[in-house]
Amino acid sequence: MRSTEESAGRPPEGERQAAELRSELDELLRASRYASQRERRLNEAIRATPGRQRPDGDLLRQLAQARTLREGLGARCLQLSDRLEELELHLRQQQHPQHHPEHTEHAEPPAPAPPQATPPPAPAPPARPDLGALTERITGLHRSGALPEAEELLDQAAARLAPADAALLAGMLARRGPTSGTSLRLARTAARSAPEHAVAVLAELRELGLAEEAAELFHAFWAYPAAAVPALLAALERSGQHADSATLLWEWGSAPTPELTSLAANLQQHGRPADVRTLLRQAAGRPTADLVGLATELPPALATLLLQELAVLRPPVEVVRLAAALDGRRDLYGQLLAALLADDARHRTTLAALRAAGLPTAPPAAPRSRWGRR
Repeated sequence: MRSTEESAGRPPEGERQAAELRSELDELLRASRYASQRERRLNEAIRATPGRQRPDGDLLRQLAQARTLREGLGARCLQLSDRLEELELHLRQQQHPQHHPEHTEHAEPPAPAPPQATPPPAPAPPARPDLGALTERITGLHRSGALPEAEELLDQAAARLAPADAALLAGMLARRGPTSGTSLRLARTAARSAPEHAVAVLAELRELGLAEEAAELFHAFWAYPAAAVPALLAALERSGQHADSATLLWEWGSAPTPELTSLAANLQQHGRPADVRTLLRQAAGRPTADLVGLATELPPALATLLLQELAVLRPPVEVVRLAAALDGRRDLYGQLLAALLADDARHRTTLAALRAAGLPTAPPAAPRSRWGRR
């Protein structure tokens, strides 16, 4: 017997719900595309800010709203899509039920079908912070003289906000905050987070044209301990910021000898030989006394690499000065001499200067065994 809805010419309830979900999903997808286009246009407008001028605060606020809207619409689209898929599957099962043969009186009753597990609901979209309200709160604390509370709030924001939100907050503070120090502190504090997060904040700051805040964050990278630098360099490279990686190595080339030695060893342990060579080349310009200390403290393989770089990069008069300082260290002097003798035509002038200074220019003879032939 046909249902009342079918006899009245109306589609069943399930089909009507599916049609409503499809219609709502289409509208949300259109709205999501519009929000994405608006976000892209706002990004382009911010990037078009001339020179080092800070981007307009209203544009930053609109960009934050557009991102929040796009992400919220995207999460809602996923929820509706899951509901629609579940409803359509249920409708197909109703329209095409499985056929079971008729049972005889001796046939056993069919086993009850296991209960179908209800699919878990789609996760709710994460709550996005109200960056405008956060900006006003930090500003209000500063103006009331509650500086420790304001700084604590900045530290929490740097640690918890997504990179894009942290950069937007820095931009809003730069435009509307009581002092430029609030945006700079936020950027500087972001360096304390994991390298991937800190590097992502750096990229977002540059995307928004916040040059001072980006420079503050990058300068904070110089304070990383040697053990953390390999991961930081890798994160910079993955994000396409190779020039920053090279700049960090250049800066580390002038670090005190113990820190530089530690970094070279850490880079070697993390399988980054090219970075080790770059670092030692930067260190090759240090004073002779520093180079002797560095060659002494480096692991043997890295000390050899340093001396090879010195033989190529330093002028003959400085190589002679270094050789004289190493004369008491037979192993290190032998490594420097071996680097020169490996290409004696190229280093003819240096070898002649060593002879003129009364320094050995022939490799030391291997020690003879007491049991060898006499």
